[in-house]
Amino acid sequence: MDLRQLRYFVSIVEMQSLTAAADALHISQPSLSQHVSNLEAEVGAPLLIRGRQGARPTELGQVLYLQAKKVLRQMDETKAALRRKKEVPSGKVRFGMPTSCSRLLALPLVKEIQAAYPDIILEIIEASSADLAEAVAQQRLDMAIAMDVDGRTDMQVVNLLEEHLMLVGRPIGGVRRSITLAEVAELPLLLPSFPNSIRVLTDRAFAAAGLKKSLVAESSAVSFLLAAIRDGMGWSILPWSSLAGEHDDTLISLRISDVQLTRRASLCVSDSARLSLASTSVETSVLALVERMVQSAKWEGVELLRPPA
Repeated sequence: MDLRQLRYFVSIVEMQSLTAAADALHISQPSLSQHVSNLEAEVGAPLLIRGRQGARPTELGQVLYLQAKKVLRQMDETKAALRRKKEVPSGKVRFGMPTSCSRLLALPLVKEIQAAYPDIILEIIEASSADLAEAVAQQRLDMAIAMDVDGRTDMQVVNLLEEHLMLVGRPIGGVRRSITLAEVAELPLLLPSFPNSIRVLTDRAFAAAGLKKSLVAESSAVSFLLAAIRDGMGWSILPWSSLAGEHDDTLISLRISDVQLTRRASLCVSDSARLSLASTSVETSVLALVERMVQSAKWEGVELLRPPA
């Protein structure tokens, strides 16, 4: 078992296809299949399940994939350090965020990393919170901000802040700072579609209060929800961060006064990322940036869950 075989195997698992992996690696598919056969002969068991849907790792193959990722990361970091004859954070860090957080945090974070660590390439991935946490646990992402994640043995979870959900839309009945859930139930609502932590919290609140909501549309795209709100189709329940970057003074956010609609944002870091100087540098930068943004009121509707650094 050598590093080349490990890289080949990781590529197959991540691309879920021998053909696609062979194209990406610029080798023939028969040659790639032979490398897999050699690995399977060495471990004495199948590592891949092949079928019409592509290639998936067996249980043993998943173990090999996770360990191979750690080994390859360590080798890449070692090579980078030797080339520079000193420890300089370098390489790609894959960072996931829900759309609402990304609208507020992604650009400042990329700028900060570029200024402080020019040899780090930050890749930003947007996805649902549940998918992001699972991607970190499976080491398909180095780290991610995810909502309401409990402690796990397969990754590190650092609580960041508590975020309030608000009614977002056009002004209602003059100048107001809050609204009741019963009043919200009377409004036409455009809500995030499942799976989504905001939708889960919203539906639970209506059910607990014995209220029936008036749903007119749902979407996983925050951009569509905001466009529909501007078009006068209704209102939505979103965090304040969803309005980040918007330059439309006609949209407001109101606290829902009689229910506690909050979600906990945490930074999830894969175990292998903790071995990477580039990843630990990004992690430190994220924690500091979030604290500064909250303390300077650039991120409203939230409360820090970590003491200031």
